[in-house]
Amino acid sequence: MPAAISVLLDPRDVQVRADDPFRLDFPALTDHHAICIGLTMEPRHHDMLRAFALRHTLADEHARAERFARPEDGLRNLIGRALLRKVASHYGGMDPAQIIRSNTWGKPELEGCSTGCNISHTGNQVWVAVSRHAHVGIDIESAIAPQEIRDLAAGFHPDEVAALRKMQDSRNATMRCWSRKEAVSKATGLGVSLPLRAYAVDCEVRPSSWLRVAPPKTSRNDWTTVDLPVGKDYVAALAIEGPVSKVDILKLKLMP
Repeated sequence: MPAAISVLLDPRDVQVRADDPFRLDFPALTDHHAICIGLTMEPRHHDMLRAFALRHTLADEHARAERFARPEDGLRNLIGRALLRKVASHYGGMDPAQIIRSNTWGKPELEGCSTGCNISHTGNQVWVAVSRHAHVGIDIESAIAPQEIRDLAAGFHPDEVAALRKMQDSRNATMRCWSRKEAVSKATGLGVSLPLRAYAVDCEVRPSSWLRVAPPKTSRNDWTTVDLPVGKDYVAALAIEGPVSKVDILKLKLMP
């Protein structure tokens, strides 16, 4: 099991307006430091959030959002892109109006951005992570594993499969394991092309240092891995290929 590495998590709630949810005092981003920003969306604010997102995203992103079967899924996607643009421009100097392309495996490529950024969203949650290290991945999931993820778990690394079989809270543990694996695979930039058996995470409740077997061509000691405090209905993980000693966590709450 990897030795525990001390990572200071600094979570705080930030009240924001639904018509301009990303107007806030962003903390400074230093070396060996990461910032995670998460927005909790509420149905009564959807119209204002949609108007904001349309103003801060491009036509191709609007078209993509329209293709979602459920309007709330399209809105969540748009808000995520708007937040990604805000963070990449503020911290990385990216032109907020530029087209964001994706690599072969779906990870956004932020041309002209000097920082690593990644995005994840599910349910009423939209999260972005940023670090001076280029390889950063964040993932948030529902706390209870749906059947499709439980089926995928049979293809996890053998150590993970064995651990999950022994655990009584297997549905929660499966999602804890899955969110950690997703964060790591997203950080590598390989996404779903990285075989699930090629790397392993700890499935137990463990707030940090849960990477057990590093992805190919990397060393376990190169990684910083932590769970994020997102409430009982979700699980979330952050993985960064590089040393990080502090993670600022801004949880954006919409004003009534």
